[in-house]
Amino acid sequence: MLLLVLAVAVLVIAAPAGATKKRAHTASGPNPFVGVVSDETFAALGSGTPSYLNSIAGAHVGLLRQKFDWDFLTHNAGPDGINWAFIDRFMGATAQLGITVMPVLFDPPAALTASPASGGLRGNYPPRDLGAIGDFGAKLAARYGTYGTFWAQNPSLPRHPITAWQIWNEPNIPVYWQPKPNPAAYVQMLKLASQKIKAVDPNAEIVTAGIPDTHIGGAIPLTNFIKRMYKAGAAGSFDTLAVNGYAPTGKDVLTLIKSIRGLMNRLGGAREALRVTEFGWADWGPEAKRGRFTVGAKKQASYTAQAIAELWKARFKLNLRGIVYYAWRDQSVYSGGKDFWGLHTGLLTLNGQAKPALGSFQHAVAGLH
Repeated sequence: MLLLVLAVAVLVIAAPAGATKKRAHTASGPNPFVGVVSDETFAALGSGTPSYLNSIAGAHVGLLRQKFDWDFLTHNAGPDGINWAFIDRFMGATAQLGITVMPVLFDPPAALTASPASGGLRGNYPPRDLGAIGDFGAKLAARYGTYGTFWAQNPSLPRHPITAWQIWNEPNIPVYWQPKPNPAAYVQMLKLASQKIKAVDPNAEIVTAGIPDTHIGGAIPLTNFIKRMYKAGAAGSFDTLAVNGYAPTGKDVLTLIKSIRGLMNRLGGAREALRVTEFGWADWGPEAKRGRFTVGAKKQASYTAQAIAELWKARFKLNLRGIVYYAWRDQSVYSGGKDFWGLHTGLLTLNGQAKPALGSFQHAVAGLH
């Protein structure tokens, strides 16, 4: 559900205390099992303006799942085509607070994609060269990965290298893989990305795109897409399968992930781990009277706590490496889009006011031991 356009508006809230620089989870420090998406924080830190980062760290969040929008990062770029200064500011700030980043490698410049010169559909086209995302990832890994030059050049920073790389987003939905989803082509992208990133960092964790369980027009349902990935030879080309685990209740998220664990085991993927790279509920939105995921403020809070607790308890049995709440803050309607429930899943309102779900989230994460 990552937004098609990176938001640049930034709001500020107070920063709770309690962040540490340690990678391991402590009662007062960041928990690497729990992440959030906060595009507005990426935009703010990259441009050097105030952000929500201290408040995110104060909620014991140990991971930021962040879209590294390739096209966006070509703006104000250096000779090699990437705005390193923007990413450096983001990575430096997150490392200072002990937060690890998991980038989503996504949205190549239009000139590299399969988009037609005219008459293209709204959304994202894959690159013509399916290995291009791997080239992008390898450049990033050389700077921010385990052996990255960024850490050597900044020895005073706590080392929090990027070790997990997510390849694309929701390729089973047409808007993110135009003109229509293609599991075999996605697997080819995944294989090439794995080869190229691991050539730079052999210990890198390659994470599949977050795949949602959806039946919107033209989408390939979650289980069908996974089956077709394995049929196309996906086994061995990734370390972790990611699910964007939207479900009616918190317990239903656990039920969904259990079912995917069983499916993977049957398909020969018992060795691969799992991540839930998005989950959440809207407190309100245009589908309030008919939407499965628009549940009101009270249920948003209770389902969020329920999902965090249940997934944490089941993490070893499911080989579940982490979970990511979507999102820290509500989002504006993106260019060319329309209002829908996914813009209202934030723990904060669009103007930065805390919802009941924020307190529920903080309490649930603080209670993970």
